Parts: sequence; structure tokens; C-alpha cells
Amino acid sequence: METNESANSNPGNALSVAQAESVGGGDGTCTTTVQLSGPGFSISSGYNSLGDALIGTYDGIVAATSHVIETVAR
Repeated sequence: METNESANSNPGNALSVAQAESVGGGDGTCTTTVQLSGPGFSISSGYNSLGDALIGTYDGIVAATSHVIETVAR
């Protein structure tokens, strides 16, 4: 059986707009770096978020694959 906890009748101070934005979406100081390397090459790209890193990496893979297909087709 669950027990109900009483709500805090004195929750404290409200967050400022800046604090709420920092908690909700981050302050932009955390970045993501994608590093790829292999024989004879090394690639490093920085992004502002994980989502941007995934999109950028996907776009890069699509571009590289397209380049290989076009090169082989010639």
C-alpha cells in the first residue's frame, strides 16, 4: 500500500527565468565531440548537443557513401 506524503506547504523561492532555462535546456556549455580514425585518417567534429552530433555524423556518412558510389560508378 502506498503512503501519501503531504505536499510541502513552504516550497521555497521560485526559480528565475534564467535558472529555469538552465535546468530545462542546459546552458549551452556542454558539447559533444565525435572522433573517427583509421589507417591514414582522423576526423574530429564538435557539436553543441548530442542531437546535433547524431545529425552531423549521419549527414557525413551519407555524403561519404554517396561520394564512393559516384566514384565507383564512373
